[in-house]
Amino acid sequence: MYLEADPPAFVHHSVPNRSLSPAGRRVFLAIMAVTTLGVAGFAAAAGAWPVMPFAGLEVALVVLAFHVVALHDGDFERLEVGAHEVRIESRDARSFTRFVAHQPWARIVVSERGQRCTLGLAYAGRMVPLGRLMTDEGRRSLALELRGRIALTANR
Repeated sequence: MYLEADPPAFVHHSVPNRSLSPAGRRVFLAIMAVTTLGVAGFAAAAGAWPVMPFAGLEVALVVLAFHVVALHDGDFERLEVGAHEVRIESRDARSFTRFVAHQPWARIVVSERGQRCTLGLAYAGRMVPLGRLMTDEGRRSLALELRGRIALTANR
C-alpha cells in the first residue's frame, strides 16, 4: 500500500525584465561619464566653466538612478498553488513577504479598468497583490492559467 502523492503544484515565478546586467550598467555608466565630463572639460577649457557643475550633477543623478535599479535586481514573485494551500512569496528591494492561504477559501480577484488589469489574492479579509512585475497582458494570461485552480472573481 502506497499513499497517493499530492498532484504537482502549479508554480508561477516572475522576475523584473532587465535589459542590462550589472556589468553592462557599469560599462554604460563609465562611457556616459567619460563622454559627459570630457565634453564639459572642453567647454570649460574654452571658457564656459559653469558647465562643469551641471555635468557633474548629471553624472551623479545617473549614478543614483542606477543604484535604485540595482536595489531591485533581486526582486521576484512566486505563486504556488497546491492541493491544500496557496503560497505567495515576493521580494521588493530589501523586503521579503510570504503569504499562505487555505486553497478552497482563496479567491483571485481580477480588476480591469480600460487597458489596465490588476490581480490580487483575497483570503480572510486580506488582499495580496499578484503580478506586480508583469505587464497587463501577462496578468490577464496568469488569470486564465489560474482559472480552475483557484476561484476567480472579476471586477470590471
